Amino acid sequence: MKRRTLPPLNALKAFEAVARNKSFSLAAEELCVTHSAISHQIKQLEEWLGKKLFIRHFSTISLTADAEELSLVCTQLFNRLEQCVFELTNKTSEVEVVIGASHSFMANWLIPRLEKLEVIYPNIHIKLMTCNDLKLLEKEKVDIFINSISENHTLPNFLNKYLLFPDNMGPICNREINPLHTKNDLLNYPLLHTYSNKSAWHTWFDQSKINFSPKANDRYFDSLNLMIEAAVSGLGIAIAPQILIEKEILNGRVIAPFGFIYCDYNFYAMVRKNNENRDVMNIINWLIAGEKG
Repeated sequence: MKRRTLPPLNALKAFEAVARNKSFSLAAEELCVTHSAISHQIKQLEEWLGKKLFIRHFSTISLTADAEELSLVCTQLFNRLEQCVFELTNKTSEVEVVIGASHSFMANWLIPRLEKLEVIYPNIHIKLMTCNDLKLLEKEKVDIFINSISENHTLPNFLNKYLLFPDNMGPICNREINPLHTKNDLLNYPLLHTYSNKSAWHTWFDQSKINFSPKANDRYFDSLNLMIEAAVSGLGIAIAPQILIEKEILNGRVIAPFGFIYCDYNFYAMVRKNNENRDVMNIINWLIAGEKG
């Protein structure tokens, strides 16, 4: 095992204090040691480096060019170390982060991956809240809100959004539906909708350059999962996000006869700017990488 080639930490600590205060006496006072102890540490460091670090004048000191460079690095690293130690000593043993999202996103994407997240961040207690309302994020009821929105959607200034993955959509149905040769054939069947995204079929047909109007025999459901079950039962043809239907396709419960297309919508993780702390951002970064994993 390779050992680090570094001078004694106490010598670096003494040097950083002297360089920052431009005074041996003030450094000794700050570190609660004697003037001679500081001088001893500086001498030890100079011998270790083989370089002079300070130019002593009648009543002041100045840093050599080498010392200026070392001082800058030492101050930055000690500041970072001090901040890290402060966060470690002041954080609670377990932090709660509330994630809000639709029931379908929870059930079909997040929950199957949740165990991996808890293994990576065991000190973060993840609380899931089913919701479709951005106002719960604004009212600080949730810390992270995940939803599919248009890429041009404007959020309030106090919120940030982080792209997770595209919300590609496509028609799905059971295998017993008569063969669909063209996209226009879809109009011969009852189409299945969710109340939470009534415009999904409109958006998909617009992207496909097909005129569309809802029909009397179309059906509407409270959730994506109910709509999927209706499609499996042969009640019609549903429109669903690829990211949330992949498991059903792999299991052979439904097929996607025309694949999936991008419809100008993406899944985003949204947060309040004043709540972008380390734990929240760790989860968001995990969510961003989650699709790749």
